[in-house]
Amino acid sequence: MTREFKSSKCFILQSRECAHEFSDEEFTGGYWQHQPGHQATAGGRGGSYLIDIDGRQAVLRRYQRGGHIGKLLTDQYMWMGWRMTRPWREWHILQRARKAGLPVPETIAACACRTGLWYRAALITAYLEDTEMLTQRLQREKLAPESWHQLGLLIKRMHAEGIRHADLTSDNVLIDSQNRFYLIDFDQARVMNQIDDWQWQPLYRFQRSIDKRNRKLNLNYGEDDWQLLMDGYQS
Repeated sequence: MTREFKSSKCFILQSRECAHEFSDEEFTGGYWQHQPGHQATAGGRGGSYLIDIDGRQAVLRRYQRGGHIGKLLTDQYMWMGWRMTRPWREWHILQRARKAGLPVPETIAACACRTGLWYRAALITAYLEDTEMLTQRLQREKLAPESWHQLGLLIKRMHAEGIRHADLTSDNVLIDSQNRFYLIDFDQARVMNQIDDWQWQPLYRFQRSIDKRNRKLNLNYGEDDWQLLMDGYQS
């Protein structure tokens, strides 16, 4: 269950299971800098923070642009209505994924603050404890063959639910100490009506991301590992 309300110039969406009453300023990194438990997190474009909400760890992620346009409009997006904002759409994608039993973060709160034609936004999700980016794990050690197979099955499950991840990379796949996988960062993800050829593009994106990081970081990864993943995906 969710609750939506407007505060000043901001639209806020939050889980009814969270008793905390969020204010506009709590969706900014500056508010949390001097609060207990604050910590900038690795990955992304520098807009994510580990925060503490009433004794519970959570991740605050500010939406920030990349690429050339990001140099001009770092964190501003054109306003086309609250339900067209990036946090509102990501929230509902995550809700759909959790309902399907996919291992994704629990949503806590989201916010979009409008100024004229533009808005800035943020999303707060539960912190996934005992996890690290797949990239980080591969810097230290190889994955067992069955882990690659399980990751392929997980991506297949996500696609079977019609969810198209827009930025499926080895930084957006987390792994815990029990070698269980989690999927994060569903910004700009879409719900597709049926399985078609669309599912190959996220897979190719994922493959390119690992290859790129492998060239740069010399990961414990090889072509056989990708084939194991694809065996799982196509099983």
